[in-house]
Amino acid sequence: MKLTGWIVQLLLLASGCVCSLERVTHNPENNVICPQALNCSMRDTDPITPLDVVFGPVYVCSLAVKPKLCCQGKDCKPCLWISIQLSIVPDLKDEKDRDTERSEFEEESSGHWNSGCVSIPDDTSEGQSKEYSLFEDQLDQATITICYQPAEGQQEWCKRVDFTASRKLLILTLVEYKDVTFGRTMKITVGSFAKTPEVEINEFPTLKTGPRVYIKKEKRVVKVLLDDEDERASEGLSLCMKRGREGRCSLMPNNIIPLESITYCMCLQAWKNDSVRAEICPFEKNKTEFKANVLSNMSVSLAHIKTNDGEPVLSWNLTAPCRIRAESWPCQLEADGKCTEVTGFRQKCCNDWTENSTVLWASGKFVNIRSQNHQQLCLMLKVDGKIVRYCQHPLERQYWSLLVLLPLILLCLTAFGVLLLVNKLKWSLSEWDRRCHSQDMRGHVLLLHSSDTDPQLVCKLGQLLSELGFRVFLDLWNQTDLGSCGPAAWLHSKLDHIQKHGGKALLVLSPSTLQRAELYWKIAVERQRNPATYSSDMLASALGCIFADRQKGCAAQRFVVVQLDFEELPINEEHDMPKLLKGLLLYKLPSQSQGLLMELCLENPTNVSGKLKKMWWMRKAQRKLAQGVQNILSRVRTDSMLTQSDLLSLDMEDTEEIVFLKK
Repeated sequence: MKLTGWIVQLLLLASGCVCSLERVTHNPENNVICPQALNCSMRDTDPITPLDVVFGPVYVCSLAVKPKLCCQGKDCKPCLWISIQLSIVPDLKDEKDRDTERSEFEEESSGHWNSGCVSIPDDTSEGQSKEYSLFEDQLDQATITICYQPAEGQQEWCKRVDFTASRKLLILTLVEYKDVTFGRTMKITVGSFAKTPEVEINEFPTLKTGPRVYIKKEKRVVKVLLDDEDERASEGLSLCMKRGREGRCSLMPNNIIPLESITYCMCLQAWKNDSVRAEICPFEKNKTEFKANVLSNMSVSLAHIKTNDGEPVLSWNLTAPCRIRAESWPCQLEADGKCTEVTGFRQKCCNDWTENSTVLWASGKFVNIRSQNHQQLCLMLKVDGKIVRYCQHPLERQYWSLLVLLPLILLCLTAFGVLLLVNKLKWSLSEWDRRCHSQDMRGHVLLLHSSDTDPQLVCKLGQLLSELGFRVFLDLWNQTDLGSCGPAAWLHSKLDHIQKHGGKALLVLSPSTLQRAELYWKIAVERQRNPATYSSDMLASALGCIFADRQKGCAAQRFVVVQLDFEELPINEEHDMPKLLKGLLLYKLPSQSQGLLMELCLENPTNVSGKLKKMWWMRKAQRKLAQGVQNILSRVRTDSMLTQSDLLSLDMEDTEEIVFLKK
């Protein structure tokens, strides 16, 4: 059988003095006063709702709560004197007759509250309880549960009263001390078969007054301050916030409230030290100003479920900062963004709100709602004339998802394509590099040097060029051919070879090379003699070929001059070169490695692919040649320093021997 609850709110916030309270004598160990021979007992029980309690054949006809001052000797404490009028339901032997009788009793009671009950005195002191006959005497076990909850939001606690009831109208009187203090608000709940009566409000005198507070509005916040005091005095003010006058009070960390959090239903309780709480609702008259904050802080969650019979249900849960009154209905979201109402489901909401320390919510459902696409069912709420829509899968979100997802897909495809292109390009370049090495497409190079140049340095330079794909000719590598045909014949044959294949002859500069080039020019031009009569080695033959090409105006076509940076040569610009070597291209290594490679490389592609391949090879080859030359120069400098150190050591030993002999 369905049970409903009586909820009586006892306000203990009133002005006056404690002398206005009625003083009664009471023993705190006897907290339940019942008629004689009913065997009443009371014990603590878990907090439960009235719907969860089995009350037996008992109806609660009325509830009277009065604050009093309970004294035992000279010790007086505030207490609640609670009188509960109960009516016993006839306990018929036939279960069918019993249900019929009780049903009739409910119908009578629903029409008139006092049907089946008679009036009782407003107050009953200890030992003054009376009985009022309604039926014949017959004993039956009965139970009621009464729950208490301080309005400050503390935890609810309950007590259970068991007694032997006769079919009579009776009165139980409970005396409660727990959590009863001056200036406190208490909510009391008792179960009943009948409907809830009107709320009875009683006033409890208080010994203290609450603090007077006011609201100070600033740019983006409001502050709760003590009246007639500066802001520093408000630092010790304790505050809690309520969602409406009937809401729970949640402690606030400070006295500052952001403007976007303020709603018209917000109430505040303030107290300082052990004073009573003062309650204000400063924004309830500014509903228009703060209505937007209520709407912006509302949220709805939707769920598509089915009943046990398989009927489709659209269930919704609304969270809001205030107990709003609204009209709700479902609608079907269309492809164009419009939402068409599903007729026959309009309903009023929301009368039943649930609240905890963090959120206030109400729920509802639309049963047996038919739709071709349940995922596109939405909820429409009309709040204060404004209609808002909530959807589980908004159409706009789907479009935005596509707009976000499409670029991501394109980006992934682009990255994948770039990786494929890079891998293909690497393979193509490697293949091209291997093919060029095998076909000697880089070019042919003849290395020329003076006899005083370090042979290892020249050989290392030739080896570097050979590793880069060039075909290198060096006299130090061809001693057999050089001995059989002589320096001049070997040189001319190699010059003819590189000229035929578009190669270059590289003349490595050294101090002796510069001196001999200057001397060759003086002998050949100024003295008008043949320099070959003075020397016939490889360098002399090379200088003769350069001189011959200068006479023809084509020396730069076959010869290139290379200077290694470690040599201390008096050459900074082209005008510092000997007259014989002027006009020839000069490259300093390793700083001008790329320029030398571009001069030596024969291939000159015309298509984009070929140019990219050459660019890739050029960067790779330039790094290798520059690093290799740098390593050669470092080794040469190290050897030179070691040699100088050895010479210095020998000089010191010779000096010491001379000094010793002089002694």
